[in-house]
Amino acid sequence: MFSTLTTINGYNPIKALFLKEYWDNKRAILATPMVVTGLVIFFSIVSLITGSGMTIDGASINEHLADAESHSISSSNIVTMLVMFPSIILFIVVSFSMVFTALSSLFDERKDKSILFWKSMPVSDTQEVLVKLATVTVVIPLIAIGFALIIQIFSTLILGLFVAINTDASAWNLVFSNINLGAILMADIVPLFVKILWVLPIITWFMLVSSFSRRSPFLLAFIAPILLAVFEMVFFRSTLFLQIIGSRFTSKADFRHSFENGEGVNLVDISMNYLSSLTDPSLWIGTIIAAIMIAGCIQIRKRNNIT
Repeated sequence: MFSTLTTINGYNPIKALFLKEYWDNKRAILATPMVVTGLVIFFSIVSLITGSGMTIDGASINEHLADAESHSISSSNIVTMLVMFPSIILFIVVSFSMVFTALSSLFDERKDKSILFWKSMPVSDTQEVLVKLATVTVVIPLIAIGFALIIQIFSTLILGLFVAINTDASAWNLVFSNINLGAILMADIVPLFVKILWVLPIITWFMLVSSFSRRSPFLLAFIAPILLAVFEMVFFRSTLFLQIIGSRFTSKADFRHSFENGEGVNLVDISMNYLSSLTDPSLWIGTIIAAIMIAGCIQIRKRNNIT
């Protein structure tokens, strides 16, 4: 199957560009989520063997399972969230991979001079830049979701085994019959891609810096906003810029409130909350700004040959 995906039949520049991005960023796209998935599974097994367990939002798994037994209405929410929790580590690590991939996307090809080769090929700068953007915002997250599902399936088995070994409850009644696969898949996909839409201006800013930076795009990408924020605070006594940046990361899902009330987390409600944010005008203003920065990346790449 993999050989089929990596074979180009006939003239297919878009597939060739995606394969190029895969081979250039194989560590971020595949190796990183694979390693994190392996580590999460390994420590889950160690936790089960040693009996050390883990604490989620200040409560042990036993305490959450006790809540699930005593609150039949929310037991599905509690168990489903326990299954999903380990995959949060994966998504955090993958978010860093997305940042570093965006920062290197247009810088590395000038650094190693491969831009000269690709400019001689029948592909446009627009295609190049859009494929790089799609790699960061679509390919990496989709592969991460696949590995997250592996973690969640394994977590379900581990949780069922934990219940069978450490409690008198039925693993089927308490765990397996309470797993909402549709809600899990929805909660993997919807919040992630809505968050990507919200942070799209930041991702495209990283790519824009990558397109013109001559030394370290990482330093420039972070120092410039910091200096702008400091300038605003010193001369205008304002933090508007920081508030705008912070609003890009604000989550509408209140996990802590749900846990504190012994309700677990309703993943469908969380996903719908994220979807409701798509009507926010600031989201689309940010998308327009992101489009302008991508247009800037394309124009700069047209004029760039080497670093």
